Amino acid sequence: MSFRYALKGFIDYPERYTHDVIFYDSDVVIVRDKFPKSQGHLLVMPRDSDITDLDPTLIDNKIKSKLQPAIDRALDVIYKEFHERYGLKESSRKKPFLTNAEYENKQYFIDNFTQVGIHGAPSMNNLHVHIMTRDFKSPSLKNKKHFNSFTTEFFVNWVKLPLNQKPDETFLEKIVIKQTEMKCVYCGQNFKNRFSELKLHLDREFTMRFENRN
Repeated sequence: MSFRYALKGFIDYPERYTHDVIFYDSDVVIVRDKFPKSQGHLLVMPRDSDITDLDPTLIDNKIKSKLQPAIDRALDVIYKEFHERYGLKESSRKKPFLTNAEYENKQYFIDNFTQVGIHGAPSMNNLHVHIMTRDFKSPSLKNKKHFNSFTTEFFVNWVKLPLNQKPDETFLEKIVIKQTEMKCVYCGQNFKNRFSELKLHLDREFTMRFENRN
């Protein structure tokens, strides 16, 4: 089976993937991304055959309403799991976290350190929504394309849907992904095309802010 259909098994037979699937019912599946680009990275996928094959950039308000409860559930899971694993270091005084109270506040965490959206030029056929933390600390984050696909206009934020018009996929893939310079999501430092330096910097920024609770 082509990689473009790699999500189809989760949609058709979620009960077979107990390690990856964290919730499913007749309408949706919530699954852990196989190659997460952050410490928290989940996918919400509709199971309706009329929706799953739809281009995600064509999501309308009716589909958004249908998927919103699952997205809220996924955000709850990400908040719970991240806070169970990591505490905010007392020495951290840099944005997006200023105080422990703000860090422990679920709505503050969701508003400032998570993102929900779709890719303007999806590489997989079954419609899926990304729900993830914005730390970008992961061994699966391996190159500029990985980073830019979640930090540029290539990533369409959930609140911007529905779109007035379909994005230009050629522009997104050949210009946005390849030519946009990379900037740290924590401090804004511009690393231009130096992904290896950015990767080390992101790891340092994460370690400076968070400590493992375990």
